[in-house]
Amino acid sequence: MALWLFPLLAVFISLFFALDVFRAWQKRRRPSDGLFALSLFLFAAAAFGEFYGSAFGWNPVMYKIYYFPAIALVAFMAAGTLYARGSNWLSRGYLIAAVLLSAAFLVALIAAPVDPAIWTMKGPVGGEFMPGSVRIFSPLLSAVGGLILLGSAAYSWWQTRRDGFLIIFAAALVLSSGGVLAKYVALPEVLPLTELIGIALYYAGILRLGAAARRATEGGEKAAGSRS
Repeated sequence: MALWLFPLLAVFISLFFALDVFRAWQKRRRPSDGLFALSLFLFAAAAFGEFYGSAFGWNPVMYKIYYFPAIALVAFMAAGTLYARGSNWLSRGYLIAAVLLSAAFLVALIAAPVDPAIWTMKGPVGGEFMPGSVRIFSPLLSAVGGLILLGSAAYSWWQTRRDGFLIIFAAALVLSSGGVLAKYVALPEVLPLTELIGIALYYAGILRLGAAARRATEGGEKAAGSRS
């Protein structure tokens, strides 16, 4: 099977997921839904870049279009998971840091030269064709965001026992394992499949958290009604 089929499928699936979560945000205006939707849109953009590079080969413009969302999306996944517990100093502070770092990353990326060797590549790639001034943002956004995503999802599940957090934790593990296998075990062909599985789990976790939040709201309304 052609490797570009998995990222192409991921584009359509993640766009469907993103639009569904965006509609939930429009209806209820929960910050977590807005951040979850943003991360899903970023995933769709990264998946499109991966599809293009796998099917037609890379060029500097498409590489940058792919690279920005691929690095930034994890930070907004983490911010959404923090906000799913509530708006507090930690969730607000991390979101501000993620926005500022992403903006600086985008400015540096637009101006950065790309290694011409990218023209010879076809298939999944990492940041090796970017200068160090751009690659420095990867650990700040993707690695730190990934640790916060895993930690906040695990801790939130432990405190609330809401299985949506556990599903998001599993999604983060699957997504990160694909990157590790691609980079350190020289198995880039597994990356599109782990991304597809990971984003499906992520969406399932978002749905479960949304359902739990609605049940809690309805329970509170019923309790308030019974006291009145």
